[in-house]
Amino acid sequence: MSMVIPVLDGSPCPVPASPEGRLALAVMARAPSDPRGKTRLLVALGSEAGIELRRAILLDTLDVARRVAGVDLVVVFAPANARDELAEMTGGATRLLPQRGEGLGERLECAFVDLLALGYAGVTIIGSDVPTLPVAHVQDAVGAVLEGDDPLVLGPADDGGYYLIGLRHNHPELFRDMPWSTDLVLDGTLDAASKTALSVTLVPSWYDVDSLDDLRKVLRSKAHESSGALHTRAWAAARRHLID
Repeated sequence: MSMVIPVLDGSPCPVPASPEGRLALAVMARAPSDPRGKTRLLVALGSEAGIELRRAILLDTLDVARRVAGVDLVVVFAPANARDELAEMTGGATRLLPQRGEGLGERLECAFVDLLALGYAGVTIIGSDVPTLPVAHVQDAVGAVLEGDDPLVLGPADDGGYYLIGLRHNHPELFRDMPWSTDLVLDGTLDAASKTALSVTLVPSWYDVDSLDDLRKVLRSKAHESSGALHTRAWAAARRHLID
């Protein structure tokens, strides 16, 4: 059975010619202009405002990722024709990798397969909708990926899923037959890990932004308590009538 070890709190990286032996921090991102994804926000806010918010949230998440030391930042993007949009958002200083697969589990599995095949010694993946995520949580996770021969690092999300996952080796059992989009994802992942030799490390829990209530939580938080979410706050300041 795997052992769960809680971890206590505690400028863009250039794209290397070869990632061998380095660590990757990947952001799983859907282009803001794609009408798929974050449906609740698009319905609540309208298409144009919702797409602008998605862009702000992604920019804030990228700001978090850029502040993590000792990693190569990679954006694993969808849809396949969105490379130019993501390149513009990242300023061309970030490795871009298209997503493969149909569902979330398959896309996550393929992201690990593709990044590890490039030669990275370990990979940590975060979602694209965590604008207030403390950098320390991600830094702790990246450090934990280096520990042990076959670690699994998870950042539990408040909704029962996870906002972060890190591995040194691919483990398909973590991504197949999972109850995606439910509050059972984290438990299902831990159960799958318990049937292998994986050593599990949990970094502190956090929340992603899927709904208006989540957005209001961002705005209620104090900037110094987490990452600043400057783009998201600026979006909200100009559109208070949509969220009050």
